Amino acid sequence: MKRQKPRTLPHHRIQRLRIVGGFLDGLDISFADGLNCIIGPRGAGKTTILEIIRFALDAMPGREGDPLRKRIESVVTSNLDGGRVELMVETKDGQIYKIIRSPGEPPIVLDAGGEPLPGVKVRGGRLFQADILSQNQMESIAENPHYQLDLIDKFSDGELVGIDGEISATQGQLESNARELLPLLARQAALVTETKELPSVEAKLKGMQQTAGPNAEAINAGHAHRALREREVMAIDEVRRMCAEAVKSVTSAKNRLGTEIDSLINAEITGGPNGARMQRIAEAMHGAIREFDRLLDEAVIALRVGGKTLVAEKEGLEQDHIRQETAFRQLLDKHKEAQTCSTARTMEEKRRNELIFKQRELADVTRQVAQLDDERRSHLGHLSSLFDKRFQIRHEIATTLTDDLAPSIRVTVRQCGDRDAYRAHLETVFRVPTIKGGIVARKVAEALPPQELVQMVRKGDGQAIAEACGLNSNQAEAVISILSQPQNLFALELVEMHDAPSIELSDRGEFRDSSALSTGQKCTAILPILLFDSVNPLLIDQPEDNLDNSYVFETVVQSIRKVKAGRQMIFITHNPNIPVLGEASMVFVMDSNRTQGGVSRSGDVDKCKRDIVTILEGGEEAFMARKERYNY
Repeated sequence: MKRQKPRTLPHHRIQRLRIVGGFLDGLDISFADGLNCIIGPRGAGKTTILEIIRFALDAMPGREGDPLRKRIESVVTSNLDGGRVELMVETKDGQIYKIIRSPGEPPIVLDAGGEPLPGVKVRGGRLFQADILSQNQMESIAENPHYQLDLIDKFSDGELVGIDGEISATQGQLESNARELLPLLARQAALVTETKELPSVEAKLKGMQQTAGPNAEAINAGHAHRALREREVMAIDEVRRMCAEAVKSVTSAKNRLGTEIDSLINAEITGGPNGARMQRIAEAMHGAIREFDRLLDEAVIALRVGGKTLVAEKEGLEQDHIRQETAFRQLLDKHKEAQTCSTARTMEEKRRNELIFKQRELADVTRQVAQLDDERRSHLGHLSSLFDKRFQIRHEIATTLTDDLAPSIRVTVRQCGDRDAYRAHLETVFRVPTIKGGIVARKVAEALPPQELVQMVRKGDGQAIAEACGLNSNQAEAVISILSQPQNLFALELVEMHDAPSIELSDRGEFRDSSALSTGQKCTAILPILLFDSVNPLLIDQPEDNLDNSYVFETVVQSIRKVKAGRQMIFITHNPNIPVLGEASMVFVMDSNRTQGGVSRSGDVDKCKRDIVTILEGGEEAFMARKERYNY
């Protein structure tokens, strides 16, 4: 972000607002470029206009559950009263879109000709961004790091929107990866435990071979062949099982698709206003399914042909086995001394065969785990690079703001500086009676970032954790024991430490964080950033709140004059300095009869002069009385 002079390049614009239904039914406003001011008595619907524009753009503040977001949703729902809002916008690239939205519904986006644009979303600012602040929201920004990050991110011209989308997608891939890995790891652990028995079983068999007597070679060969015969049967049964599962899966897919399509695209839908199109969709899908079924039938036939060959060969193999087993028994009959341990040896060979098959399964599971581990490391590396890229953009924005707003305002961003979510996650995980979870979580969160902690846990390095976090050995071992569980380790890898912004105001030469300032100082710290050059329209409800008139004139009005040639602004105001001295391009005068609100007059400052004097100056008599009092 590099900018020294006011923007004269193209920028986003809100062209027109129409409201159908509710308190402002019939409202139709065409906004000008530059400064637009909305004035009027309380209860005329001024604030409602701003919140309805925010609603149309799906640009609600904060995160889910934010109190301000809930309040705005309530205001919009009650004022629209089942109606709708239509918003015409023009992007900096000259593209014009119409956005239509009703309460409880997502925005509908149309092109300039009124044709719908399926798949085009408003949410997230990919299509169009505006900076919108409700009344007193500047104070909230000064106090809330999340709001401050949102404010900084607005200056990225949409670049961070794409990065945030990539971050969400990568986090989703990691969650999917964990869902695949967890059952495989559990199975791998069980197989590792079971197959540990294999060396002892083989040692027993070796001892039995050594005590087979003078005919050991023939008897050992007979037992080895008997064990091999059992593995042959096991191998065939496993192949049959795999083929049967494949046929079952194919048949299930074949029988399910057509039925599900018919249940979704049913007679009610095909009988509706879009029935012809829906019928064509259903017919096209049924045609595709018929071809799909044909190919599946061929696949099933191929498996069944192979199955018949398998059955025939197995019958022949069983006959071979019977002959071979008979010969082996005859051998044992000749050597009575070998019969004594034959049963025990057979049981051990059977167990060895089972373990060999489990060892084969273990190798397959281990291969899958290794593949998923590689994928996970790749996703984690990509996620880390995205976090770095996002921080770098935020850092550059903060530097530009600081340089331009010096010496009164300083903006910084500390990478991964917000550890609240990380600490809260650890407190939840460490909620066990053996350790003081809250204390341990706080110490660990303050000392080690998640990825460094993950590496120490994987290594089982309790001493390093204890030294880094100031824990005793029992606490460090408990941390490893808890976090080494795969589900906890995977969750820890996904814990995000947000960047920590800081907006500071110079107070008598000393910078103070915005959260520690008085209400008026908070607005003094935030408003210049909002008025900074940007391609986004700026909408503020009463920017003069908590500011004295000298500051409004010297800072707010001067900033408006500086940027209005290259940025659209829509202000709701009760201060005459803003429209008059800011030389508003358009003034909209609102009024209401308590049940219906609307625009009673609109135009430039000269056309709306009498309304400005009446509403903002207290009337001509009050204005003249002040003039006489001041003796100007």
